[in-house]
Amino acid sequence: MSGVSLPEHRYSRTEATRLLCAGVYQDAGFRRRVIEELLDHRERPVAPPNGIDVLPVLAHALRVTRQEARAALLMLGAWVGFFLSDVIMFWDSLSDRWGDGADVRFSDVVTAFFEGDDRLTDGTPLPWSVLYAMVCLALWFARTARGGGSAARSAGLPDPVAKAADGAGSLLSLGAAAFALFYWFHYVFGVLGGGVQTPYPLLFPLAMALIAWWYQTWQRKNLCRRLARWTFPTATQPELPAGHRYESVRDDIRREQEAALTLYGDDSPFVGLGEQGTPWSFAMELRKRTRRAGEADSAATGPGTKDAGPLPRQTGSPDGGASPDRISSPDGGAPAHPISGPLTADSALSMIEPQLTRLRESAALSGRDRLRDLEVERFVYLPGGVARDEELEVGGVPDPAALPHGAGRRRGRSVYDPAQVAAHLREAVDEGGEGRRVFLRVRVGAWHEQVVVTVLVRVHTQGRMLMLEVLPFVLSPVRREFRAVDTFVDRLPETWVRAALRALRQAPVVAVDTGVGGLATLRDTLVGGWKDTQGLPDVPRVSLRESVSTNRLSAFQRMDSTRYVKTIQERIVNGVREALKAHGYRTEEFEQHVYQLSGGSVFIKDMSGGAVATGSHGRAAHHDGPPPPSATRADHTP
Repeated sequence: MSGVSLPEHRYSRTEATRLLCAGVYQDAGFRRRVIEELLDHRERPVAPPNGIDVLPVLAHALRVTRQEARAALLMLGAWVGFFLSDVIMFWDSLSDRWGDGADVRFSDVVTAFFEGDDRLTDGTPLPWSVLYAMVCLALWFARTARGGGSAARSAGLPDPVAKAADGAGSLLSLGAAAFALFYWFHYVFGVLGGGVQTPYPLLFPLAMALIAWWYQTWQRKNLCRRLARWTFPTATQPELPAGHRYESVRDDIRREQEAALTLYGDDSPFVGLGEQGTPWSFAMELRKRTRRAGEADSAATGPGTKDAGPLPRQTGSPDGGASPDRISSPDGGAPAHPISGPLTADSALSMIEPQLTRLRESAALSGRDRLRDLEVERFVYLPGGVARDEELEVGGVPDPAALPHGAGRRRGRSVYDPAQVAAHLREAVDEGGEGRRVFLRVRVGAWHEQVVVTVLVRVHTQGRMLMLEVLPFVLSPVRREFRAVDTFVDRLPETWVRAALRALRQAPVVAVDTGVGGLATLRDTLVGGWKDTQGLPDVPRVSLRESVSTNRLSAFQRMDSTRYVKTIQERIVNGVREALKAHGYRTEEFEQHVYQLSGGSVFIKDMSGGAVATGSHGRAAHHDGPPPPSATRADHTP
């Protein structure tokens, strides 16, 4: 039966998507989290995509989970056969020892387990199945402890266990390895020493090694064929399983990832954007320029506005560089054709967007700078309280946050429907509401989507005031162990001899890993069947991309992210400046804000009276009469 096909998304073939798909093979904890977030929490929309498509990640996670369940069942069959062989052999031994007709009970067999038998266990006071199980557990625990908390989380253990492993990983690993070595010697010398008359203690570990070989070979083939650096861009990715449930999940996730809208909660509105940088904002009064001879009437002076005189000609950016994108009249004042009507948030954003578009085009023509892939779009943040499949009446509603719970009407269309999103973008851009907010989202995916810089811009123009808010975010690279998949794949394919030796060495650990994974899958299946999350609206709580980030940047990555943020902010400043000029507003106060915020300097166009002091300990005083001799120079305390 064919499965549910996956639609292509603009981020379906990115490096970040590839690494997260590879991560579900390497990290069992992350694999279960993917399934939990995207399948078990059906009431919860996905976070906005930030360089990844979560549908291929989910498809790979489900595929690995099914294969792990098969391996776990095979391992369970081997363990059951191993234990039953011990029981049968000890039962026959007791029957032969006690004579025909003796009443041998299972409790007698268990007692004989721990007494040892010269012919069966070479005198070792443990059955072979229990002894090998102790070796497997000790080796698995040693591997987990050696990796510290990251290995414990990869194995799916709870956070308290992971934190304990972080603190005492080396000591626990050493103790567990010594324990495993002790029992492993007992096992090997007991089986191969010649005192055991039955071959089953050797056959069952070999059977487990074959299962581990099959399972690991399957994983390696998938990594090479689908997720290698050179095959991922064109390889066909797995489908979701067949069924209405998975079709519904696919449709919901596709719609939410493509929409320029997201729901948010008050505690964490910017899920998935990474670490927030220093926000930048200012407010200023909108004052019309004085009309000069020859200017259009649309640039008339507003009531109560004083003559500001001619504006200085803008010949470069505040940092001294050229700014070819600025559009000024020959005299440096307002544009030759001012725009009639007041300045609105929509018109201000419309002036900023071309600045960023030209930046992207110039970067694409001039070199390989990642600004050539800069993305610019308007994005709506909508308060939570509406289900992911619930349509919200947009027309006539100024603020969805004021709606009571369940105010929307279910019509088979989602709040993420393109028509709904377009209505929110149209109506919310100038309303200045507290709940529903429209941002200009500027995104740069650098270092192969390992460093993602996002800048949110919001303009608010009401009450003859201009309010500009700029919020930068930086998302750090994917975890190192996920990125190590390329080093691992480069060593493939391997010879069958090497693969067999590896399977023999890793079979005890794989036996426990698949068992833990199978139990976790069984638990999630049983618990998920009792969950009823329908009708409980929620907001995005977890970003899968952000959950596997390192929270660390290299020196070069930090330099690049800073450069991107500063460049984008400069283009935002240019756009606001041109919007003010185009609508006939004075820009002196805006220029002063810009120069104060860039470098901490102070810009003064005209000054009559007053005093200025600079430096962290500077003092200034104003005197109506002639200054005293001691005040003829600036008083600055070092």
